[in-house]
Amino acid sequence: MRAMCLALVLLGGCAAPPPSTASPTPSPTREAGTYAVTALLDLSGIRGPRGDAQRTALQQWSDTQQAAPRIKLRIVDVGGSEAKLLLELKRASDAGDTDAFIVGVPATLDDPLLAAIALVKRPFLFTLPIAEPRGDAARWIFGLAPTPDAIARALVDALPSRTTPGIVVTSGSLASGREEQALSATFRADGRPMPFVLSALPDRDLFAQRVRPLLGTGSGMFFTGPAMSYLAPQRVVPAADATTSVLVFLSYLTDPTDAGRLGAAAPGARWPGLRRPAAAGRGTHAATATDAIALLAASADPAGAPDPERTRARIEGGTFAGIATTYRFSAIRHIGIDSGEIALLAWESGRVVVAHPTAAPTP
Repeated sequence: MRAMCLALVLLGGCAAPPPSTASPTPSPTREAGTYAVTALLDLSGIRGPRGDAQRTALQQWSDTQQAAPRIKLRIVDVGGSEAKLLLELKRASDAGDTDAFIVGVPATLDDPLLAAIALVKRPFLFTLPIAEPRGDAARWIFGLAPTPDAIARALVDALPSRTTPGIVVTSGSLASGREEQALSATFRADGRPMPFVLSALPDRDLFAQRVRPLLGTGSGMFFTGPAMSYLAPQRVVPAADATTSVLVFLSYLTDPTDAGRLGAAAPGARWPGLRRPAAAGRGTHAATATDAIALLAASADPAGAPDPERTRARIEGGTFAGIATTYRFSAIRHIGIDSGEIALLAWESGRVVVAHPTAAPTP
């Protein structure tokens, strides 16, 4: 009830508005042959991953577009704030100046966000992981990243054996909690020993003291949520396991900038991403952002007034060959990526590569 009330407050208030005799606001005048896309990114704030790579990719595509319709791109910094994200959707709903949205932040499809999407009634393309959408708003939501469950499956399957101990490190963020739940559910479904859950601590020495007793030979340690929260703890792990060994797995939210800041810990870390962009030397997040805007361009009417329902139907009923992967959507499947496209990535010689299969490390 609190969540729904918050949505109503942001989208117009919990109480009914007073009667109004004002004339309806006319739809904004549109330039013929244009399609307005708003991209919502974290370009400031403490939440990761930062949207700089996505912004650059979107702008590069926009600057070089040639086919009709012409995409009119607007990029908004939501600064790591869920409230600002919802307020921007309210503004767009009131103004009617956006035909589709690209959401490049680690969002959770909770009641306030779903209520906002249902009110806006425009296609929403999410470039970071979300669960398969449900409810009235689901018809407008499309995911261009694997689900948290699919990512957890790829990570757990990378452990050397079904008896390999697991350690899940959390930061308390919504994204971290979602990944922790997905990992635990995967361990449980396989009948594996349940992982030990450890809260991250900002103090390196204290974290090392707490984690040392857990690092048995061949343990798998999963840092959930954005890597920005874990740079200090991740650097501790190689020193903390001097007499044992550990496999270090990071989140899908990891980007090349994060990996490059891990220092001596970087070569031993693995994280899930998409195979095709890594093989081509591209970042996963930048690639899916490019695919999002290209998919909208391919699904919009090349001439005439934009029609949200027709754009939505074209996305839902089609296949799109992007640079990150080939996306397939349907009326009952709005996560368009095949889980087989997930690969473990690594940082080698200053660049991201597809990692070799993991094996039990030797002490």
